[in-house]
Amino acid sequence: MEPINLSERKSLKQTVIQEIKQYIIDHQITAGDKLPTERKFMEVFGVSRSVVREALSYLENTEVIRVRQGQGAFLNESNIENLLNNFFFLWQINNGNIRDIMGLRVIFEASAIDEIIMKDRTEEIASLEKMVEKNMQSTTVEAFREADILFHKQILKATQNQLFIQMTSMITSYFFQVQHIYMTVAEYKASMDEHMEIVKAIKEKDAAKAKSILTKHINNAKA
Repeated sequence: MEPINLSERKSLKQTVIQEIKQYIIDHQITAGDKLPTERKFMEVFGVSRSVVREALSYLENTEVIRVRQGQGAFLNESNIENLLNNFFFLWQINNGNIRDIMGLRVIFEASAIDEIIMKDRTEEIASLEKMVEKNMQSTTVEAFREADILFHKQILKATQNQLFIQMTSMITSYFFQVQHIYMTVAEYKASMDEHMEIVKAIKEKDAAKAKSILTKHINNAKA
């Protein structure tokens, strides 16, 4: 790898950040592996220790790496939760509309239904059904609320697509965190009935019906 040309118009720090990321890819460094020392990066990129430290600090702050005192820097496992947390925070303080989040939930959960049916996730569908049957025995608003959250997350998990699960579960969690749903026990029981209707439609491989019920179910959430 050639030393970085200091005449590049991009800031040196940003250049080194990108070069370290490329180094990780080129050398097939995986989660838990130790990165080269600061001195090694200085030699490879032809830059000062302060620039390397700034680049590593940025990667640590964005949780690409973690630095252990006296041991060095290590590559983190993939986790986009903090990235999405920051995104939603900025979205919220810039007058974000909660209906946009509801729309995202419909899009992603409807996509999950298509995936579950297409891949014939029989075991996951059975687990969903058992979960709903158990949830229907709830007796308090708090228990129903928790059951509602778990059901929607379980639909996402049933896809078995880990990146999709990380992204969409975070959106669902954020929605329930910022949106306070006010429903009576009777209303929650009706909501659980809708959960069962969704599961039955999935079992019947009727994606259109399942998505129609899901869309109405999410959009009818009482704030």
